[in-house]
Amino acid sequence: MPTASSTRLAETVREKGIVGAGGAGFPTHIKISSPCDTVIANGAECEPLLAGDRYLLLKDYRSVISGLKLVMESTGARKGVLAIKKKETEAATVLEEELRETEGIDLFLLDNFYPAGDEFLLVYEITGRVVPEGGLPINVGCIVQNVETLHNISRAVEHNTPVTRRTLTCTGEVKTPSVVTAHIGTSFREIIGLCGGVTGGASLDEDYVIIAGGPLMGEVVTDPDTPVTKLTTGLIVLPASMDLVVEKTLPMETIIRRSRSACCQCTYCTELCPRYLLGYELYPHKIMRQVNLGLEEPEEAILNAILCSECALCETYACPMGLSPSRVNRVIKMKLKEAGYKPPSGRSSPVARDMREYRRVPSERLTVRLKLQQYEEMRLREGVLTDPRRVELLMKQHTGEPAIPVVKQGVQVEEGQLIGEIPDNRLGARVHASISGKVTFVDGARVIITREAGG
Repeated sequence: MPTASSTRLAETVREKGIVGAGGAGFPTHIKISSPCDTVIANGAECEPLLAGDRYLLLKDYRSVISGLKLVMESTGARKGVLAIKKKETEAATVLEEELRETEGIDLFLLDNFYPAGDEFLLVYEITGRVVPEGGLPINVGCIVQNVETLHNISRAVEHNTPVTRRTLTCTGEVKTPSVVTAHIGTSFREIIGLCGGVTGGASLDEDYVIIAGGPLMGEVVTDPDTPVTKLTTGLIVLPASMDLVVEKTLPMETIIRRSRSACCQCTYCTELCPRYLLGYELYPHKIMRQVNLGLEEPEEAILNAILCSECALCETYACPMGLSPSRVNRVIKMKLKEAGYKPPSGRSSPVARDMREYRRVPSERLTVRLKLQQYEEMRLREGVLTDPRRVELLMKQHTGEPAIPVVKQGVQVEEGQLIGEIPDNRLGARVHASISGKVTFVDGARVIITREAGG
C-alpha cells in the first residue's frame, strides 16, 4: 500500500514532469509509487563517449544523494546503492568520502563493460537477483533511477523546480567537445554551435549526421534543427560516410537480404547477448534463422524477441558478418506491440549462465571496434550553458501518451510554467516552459516559445 510519504513524493514528481533521464523516459512518479527494499542510483554511464552522469556526480553529487534518500524514504527501502564504473576514480574518491557517514547508502564500483548501465544487469551485479522474464526490477524488490533523475527529484522537492534543462554530451566532429546543460527545446544546431561548430569547415547539413544518444543505442538524426528533449543524453557528430552511421541507416530490406546471404550460423549473437547470459530464453540466432530462412523454430523463439534490450552488442561487436539481429528484434517487438502482445510477467525465474563473467565485453574494446577511440580520448569542456532565444518543446518526451498543450498562441509564459498536461487517466508526463517568452506556435505535438530580443 502507498504510504503518505510515497504519495507526497510521487505527486511532486508528477507535478514537475520528471521522467527517467537515462533515455527510456518512463514517468518517474509511477516508478517510485511501489515499495521496495533497494534503490539503485545508476551512474554507470553505459555507452561510450557520454559523460553527463560523471559531470553531475562530480559537480552536484549532493543533490544526487539527496534524491536517492528521498526515494528510499518514499519507498521504504532500507538500502541505497550508488553505482558507478571503477574507472571513474575521481568521482569514486569524492563519493566514498561523502558516503562514509551516510547510513544505508553504499558505493558500488562496476567493471568497465558494456552494457553495464542496463538496469537488469545492474540489479544482478549489485544484489545477485535476476529480474524475471517479462518483469521489472520492482519484481525483485529494486528500483533503479538514473543519477540525473535523482538530481531532478532533489531539485523538485528542495527548490520547487520542474524539469526544464538537460545535461548532455556534445562530442565527435566538433571543435570543442563539451558537457552542456541545455534548456529543453534548444536546437541541436545551436548546441553544436556552442561547441565551436563542426571540424574542418564542413557543412553540418551535408557532410555530417548527429547521433542523438549514445553511439550504440542512439538514433541517427539528419535534421540539425531537432530539439533537445528530456531524454537527450548526447549529441555525437559523425561523418555521414562512417561505417557506424552507414550500418545504422540501412533499410530493413537490405538488412534482411544481407542476413539471408551472409549469416554463417555461428551463434555468436546469442553467446554474447547480455540478456541471454543473464539467463533469459532469448536466442537471437534462432530469430535470425526464422526470419532469414523460414525454418521451423518454436513460436517462443520469435516471441522472446520482446526480451531484447536493443543494446546492439550483437550487431556492433558479436556478429563477424556485420549483421543486425538487434534491429530485426526491434521490428519484431514493434509488430508484437501493434498486435497487442504482452509477455507473461514473471513466467520464469532465470538463472545467470555460467559463462557470463567471461563473455562480458570491455567498453574499451568496443570503442576501438566502432572506430570511436579518437573521440573517447578528447578532453571535454564543462560548465557550458545554453541561452536560447527560441525553444521547441515537444509534447511527447516520455513513455506513454503525449501531453496536451494548455497554452495558446500569443500568450506570455514564464520559465517553469506548465504548458503541457497529462491526459486524464493515461500514462504520461507534464511539460514545462524552459524559457520565459511568447508562445509563437502551438499544435498537438509541440509548443514553440520565443524570447524577445534583450529579454
